Amino acid sequence: MPTRLPSDRYTGIDYPRMREYRLNRTREAMKQFGIDVLITFEAWDIRYITGAYVPPAVKWPEGCFVVLPINGDPYLCAFSVDSLKEEMPWMKGKIFPQMGITKLLFTPEAWNPYMDKIEEIIKEHGLEDGVIGIDGSSNELIMCKALENRGFKKYIDAKECMFQARKIKNEDEITCIKECCAIAEAAFYEIKKAIKPGVTECEIMGAGMKKLYELGCDEVFEFVVSSGPRTNPIRIDCTDRIIRPGDIVFVDINGASFQGYKCCYYRSFVCGKATEEQKEVFREARDMMYAAMDKIKAGATTRDLCEVWPDSPTYWGYEPDEWDKVSPHAVGHGIGLSLHEFPLFSRPGMGGDAVLEEGMVLALETWCGKKGGDFGIRVEENVVVRKDGYELLTKFPIDELIECPF
Repeated sequence: MPTRLPSDRYTGIDYPRMREYRLNRTREAMKQFGIDVLITFEAWDIRYITGAYVPPAVKWPEGCFVVLPINGDPYLCAFSVDSLKEEMPWMKGKIFPQMGITKLLFTPEAWNPYMDKIEEIIKEHGLEDGVIGIDGSSNELIMCKALENRGFKKYIDAKECMFQARKIKNEDEITCIKECCAIAEAAFYEIKKAIKPGVTECEIMGAGMKKLYELGCDEVFEFVVSSGPRTNPIRIDCTDRIIRPGDIVFVDINGASFQGYKCCYYRSFVCGKATEEQKEVFREARDMMYAAMDKIKAGATTRDLCEVWPDSPTYWGYEPDEWDKVSPHAVGHGIGLSLHEFPLFSRPGMGGDAVLEEGMVLALETWCGKKGGDFGIRVEENVVVRKDGYELLTKFPIDELIECPF
């Protein structure tokens, strides 16, 4: 697909096809889990089902939600109803206004304005005796009591249902993730130029953030910038630490988003010229990651991947029973509208034996360094599971540790 936007020459990303695919996947998952009515407050599930973007200011208060009857169209509760009805014609006008902050509704009675609408939708579709799946509400217990007060007695948690729905991407979704990776690579180029003695981790993140916004990211989160001694043990934040000559700097652009779709993308740099020890540790981390990637294909299991990773914390210098201290050192996870999706896997056996399916998008990340050492190396790749292997999505150079001369 040569272009991100449709034109008179190219189709580009087919958004109507993508929305239809996602809604059908949701309905299939609802059937699998025995859910007749889905109610979700989760921002990425709202986007998956309806295409609606939930702004950061609305995510925390859980001010938006979707009601999806198994036998009908989705209903969206949101701000700016009149504008959204015009901007989202595929919703067929089924958008109703937000009436309060659901996270602050502390009694069943406080839910009554919303329950009036939810009850109306359920009864309109003849699902009074159906099972209601609830996803992403921090006030789930109170909400369930409010449902009981309306006579709805059957409800289950729908978190797993939606993870299962989202785990297989169509080619339009995959193209969105490719675009996100391409934008991140432009940000890495700016980051590489920015790394020099005297700049701070925050300044490095700022250089990357600027490029993400310039190239059209619709949602940007703070990403990881760790340098010098903050690379061992791993830190996953960003500070005002000043970069010094010889420092390792690893960066995780995990906050980029194109049409809602994320990448999770580590690269390691050195301020100046790399030492032989730094190069050796880099090769160790890269080889560990690629050993697992070589096992990826449709039909393989997450256990197949984990079995090529170190089988004891002693590899990283820890006691045999200290898996809790090293589990992030070799890990894989799905990625899509949310940063971490199904499956999630690492040693020893976390994630079980999930079967890889064609169309899954995975991120694999590894870390190496001596316990108590003055640096560590982190690398990560994003791939699509294909029938006989994988398609690599992340293209920023990783054959060797990236030097930033000054």
